[in-house]
Amino acid sequence: AVRATIILVEDRLASPSDLSDEPPSENAPHHVNSEDVRERGYTYVLPKNILSKFICVADLRTQIAGYLYGVSPPDNAHVKEVRCIVLVPQVGNHQTVTLPTMLPEHDYLEEMEPLGWIHSQPNELPQLAHQDVILHAGIMAENESW
Repeated sequence: AVRATIILVEDRLASPSDLSDEPPSENAPHHVNSEDVRERGYTYVLPKNILSKFICVADLRTQIAGYLYGVSPPDNAHVKEVRCIVLVPQVGNHQTVTLPTMLPEHDYLEEMEPLGWIHSQPNELPQLAHQDVILHAGIMAENESW
């Protein structure tokens, strides 16, 4: 699925107007099929332009990562709309990526909540890699907002 998305994005690079640095408008409708929203847990909405931009800056041989920030619509706290991916200073190679455990701080992020993190990897895995579990546990231990 990741490779198919990369191919799709590379094909669309001829039309860079589809990729925007601007976050989606707060008033822009995001259609979430009610069958996809679960009673328990959360449903995450990741706009295509944000995912495409992340894939475009990624390297096939070096993993990169970013923190996901977003909001919940006023009418449904179980839906989380990703508004941005914050790329912080990091060290990556073909096996793993290392992020700082302190979350980024910026005025732009004040109205948003941290939703998680995302990273590229060379292959899809059926479960979280042990490095990912360790990284996530470290981030959670250092940040009460998670």
